[in-house]
Amino acid sequence: MKKAATLALLLAAATSAGGMIAVAATPSSQSTAAAAPTVPTLAGIVEKDIRWGMSHAEVTDVYNKVGGLFDREYASQISQLQPGVEMQQLEADRDSRKANFERSLTKFLGDTPTGYDVTAIHNEYTYKNDESVQRLFKDSRTRFFFYIKDRLWKIYDEIPLKEGGKLGASYQDAVTKLNTVLTVPGRIRAANAAQGLERTEVDWQDRTAHLRAVDRSNEHLVGLVLEDKATLQNLSSLRANKPTDPFAIDPSIAAITKGGVSDPNAAHANVSDAGAGKRK
Repeated sequence: MKKAATLALLLAAATSAGGMIAVAATPSSQSTAAAAPTVPTLAGIVEKDIRWGMSHAEVTDVYNKVGGLFDREYASQISQLQPGVEMQQLEADRDSRKANFERSLTKFLGDTPTGYDVTAIHNEYTYKNDESVQRLFKDSRTRFFFYIKDRLWKIYDEIPLKEGGKLGASYQDAVTKLNTVLTVPGRIRAANAAQGLERTEVDWQDRTAHLRAVDRSNEHLVGLVLEDKATLQNLSSLRANKPTDPFAIDPSIAAITKGGVSDPNAAHANVSDAGAGKRK
């Protein structure tokens, strides 16, 4: 079976796997995708209908159009029903999900915070750089589509960790299965604030994409993040507006207080006190 088909099957149904394939125990000092081990292919992580560079309207159409991914999901159930209330309810549920997906686009504009800022994916985007995200729940996972200048460049899947689940019951189970299917041990990168890593990650790459498996065991999840390498290489220029620390001291204030904060009346008080002492 081709690697792409195998990977698709892994993510579509529960599978069993052997012990953990040995991986380097120390995090790499390189933080770029270029340092990740190369695998034959990462195709199969997402549906073949989805391509890098699509607009959010095009991605929405893949799911919502007649004969699209939502219609395919409901087709077998609807085909088993006779026209009536049950069929109408199922169709209404499908149409509601289509509408919710279409409305789910959130743009990271100006300084206006969004609800995503308090979630585990808050480091996956920046403000003031024409970035946006769409959210979708399908196939027992929550999926986020990330865009820069309305061009798709990253897909983040939150996959539940549980017994009999698609990727197993633990983060180690998930990495084991991915290592087995991809045939190459992933690179372990331990959580490191200096490198901007809030959580442990294991990553791989192929010719066009970079894959990260993010440890979110505390939420009983694994984050599976697929990124376009061409965009990653240009990310610095695409994100011309750099994030600022809202708690940082204003530069003008910092310059004034460079020598330390002091009481301007302190010198006068000392002179007065000295004089009083002499009169005694």
